Amino acid sequence: IVESVGEGVTDVKPGDHVLPIFTGECKECRHCKSEESNMCDLLRINTDRGVMLNDGKSRFSINGQPIFHFVGTSTFSEYTVLHVGCLAKINPDAPLDKVCVLSCGISTGLGATLNVAKPKKGSTVAIFGLGAVGLAAAEGARIACASRIIGVDLNPKRFDEARKFGVTEFVNPKDYNKPVQEVIAEMTGGGVDRSVECTGSIMAMMSAFECVHD
Repeated sequence: IVESVGEGVTDVKPGDHVLPIFTGECKECRHCKSEESNMCDLLRINTDRGVMLNDGKSRFSINGQPIFHFVGTSTFSEYTVLHVGCLAKINPDAPLDKVCVLSCGISTGLGATLNVAKPKKGSTVAIFGLGAVGLAAAEGARIACASRIIGVDLNPKRFDEARKFGVTEFVNPKDYNKPVQEVIAEMTGGGVDRSVECTGSIMAMMSAFECVHD
């Protein structure tokens, strides 16, 4: 909930309900004006910056020592200060204890699937990693009416929950003595139509790339 705004801020006002977003948008650069990118020249994720853009200083301190901002949002604190471009205004009727998960994990997986992968109705989709991002990616594939959604994860305890998000089949790479991409290719007659990698593992990225059909 916006507590106060700085000079020149007009997009939000005190009392507005907002979600913090670490990949912000200045709305002016070529990336912000493109439908194909959100890597803003000004506010793209920067783990090293740690300070406000206009004066290069932190807004946090303890015992007189500065504390740096975390990816421009510092959402581990109860109060934070951030660039207005890193806020998305939301409906004040939305329950805050539920929408709090929307600005990272859910939007990342759902958006990657629906806006980038764009699986067609009846297509096959492999989801690598069934954490929050992976479950959201699976939900995106379900919304897109994929016929088969194959979840890949090393932890079989995640499989039951993933079924609620539309995953139809599961592959645990540890259960096979060959690369998981070969397993998926055999399951699907040559590979899936789309794959979404949600772990950050380079090995998983390679498998996700290689499990897609020619």
